[in-house]
Amino acid sequence: MITDRQREILDVIIKEYIDSAEPVSSHILANKYKFGICSATIRIEMQNLTYFGFLEKPYISSGRIPTDKAYRVFVDSFFQNIKMEDRAENLNNIFEDDAIKFEAVKKLTDILANKSSSYIIISFPKKNISWQAGLRDIIKEPEFSDKDFIIKFLSFLEEFSKKQERLDLELKTKVFIGCENPFKRGNHFSMICSENILNNKERLRVSLIGPKRMNYYKNIKLINSLSRLIEENI
Repeated sequence: MITDRQREILDVIIKEYIDSAEPVSSHILANKYKFGICSATIRIEMQNLTYFGFLEKPYISSGRIPTDKAYRVFVDSFFQNIKMEDRAENLNNIFEDDAIKFEAVKKLTDILANKSSSYIIISFPKKNISWQAGLRDIIKEPEFSDKDFIIKFLSFLEEFSKKQERLDLELKTKVFIGCENPFKRGNHFSMICSENILNNKERLRVSLIGPKRMNYYKNIKLINSLSRLIEENI
């Protein structure tokens, strides 16, 4: 649907926005990156990407930010290429005695929250037991300077806690971006969720939650690292 050049520009805009949390202008792209085209052409390509639904303006006189559609294309482009053994962080020494313990899960929840700067929920769905961590880290993200955003986030967490059964993970890692979220109050957030079977019978669910402007590459690698670790130790 879009050209290779438009795709290159879109990827850079997404990465810039993830890093800065500020709308990205054609001027920034022209000064910072060598696309081999002038600023005016970059501006035209950004207009095309906006027309196709990959970019939007948060307000009239601003640069562009990615849409849910853009994030989905961005995630799909590298999701399949992230190998389980390609670990972003070392998460060893969390499991003991060939079985997962509640204390180990609590520790793991804290570690993932710290490494991802996201909100983490790890649960045993059938037992209705869960551990949560990361609020102190995630509220440092720029989005949380907006009081309304904080209210929306807390409201979403409340809905998520009550209706986790809506997640259909099929023992896979799945990414839900904005409007793809299975929860009504989740349009402003993204989730990376995974399930593993423990001892051939019990499900362990991990959910990483944050703004749509999250570091998807790093966070998917973290979740996949955890899945690999569980497979090796359980």
